[in-house]
Amino acid sequence: MKRGEGSAATIMPESKNGPVLTVVELPPHREEVDSKLEQARDHLLALRRQQEELERQKNELEELRRRQDEYSRGRAEITDKLARGLIAIERQQIESQRLTELCESTIIAFREYTEQIEQINDEDWKSANVREELSKALATIESARLEYNRAHAKLDCLNPAAGQPVADLATDRKRKLPAWDELVRYACIGAAASAPLIVAGTIWLIIVMTAKH
Repeated sequence: MKRGEGSAATIMPESKNGPVLTVVELPPHREEVDSKLEQARDHLLALRRQQEELERQKNELEELRRRQDEYSRGRAEITDKLARGLIAIERQQIESQRLTELCESTIIAFREYTEQIEQINDEDWKSANVREELSKALATIESARLEYNRAHAKLDCLNPAAGQPVADLATDRKRKLPAWDELVRYACIGAAASAPLIVAGTIWLIIVMTAKH
């Protein structure tokens, strides 16, 4: 190597396998130095652009991977929720249909018993048939009570304890208590029905005692 000449590591133009770092002789003249410097700058700019492009591609791939993961998680999550929701809704639909049928049959039964009770006219009962009429009336009331208790056990709307304050329950109970005159009237009806038996029993007892004496 001649005096004044030197060597330096220089990046040569990119090959198929990427930029190549090689050792080249430093040019001895200014014009050649300027030319080499310009080439180096251009090559460095190309490398920076290539780096920026690689960074952009890397960011795009990372974003694509993130969205793919989001899609996989979201699909599995919503599929599971939809399946569970369908099962719950179908069960609720079946229960609603059963409840609707129960309500319809209960409404019909309540209306029928209401009409039967309203048709009972205890003021027209005669002494001769008061016991028979009273038995029929009590049978109707007992059947209505059984129907109500059956519906009460199955329908929450008939249960005052479900969401009703205690004060309202006490008020409802007071309202459900029969009036005093109603109690007296039914007591009189019962006494009238039992009076013939009491009189007959008394007469029979007197006859027996007289026969013994």
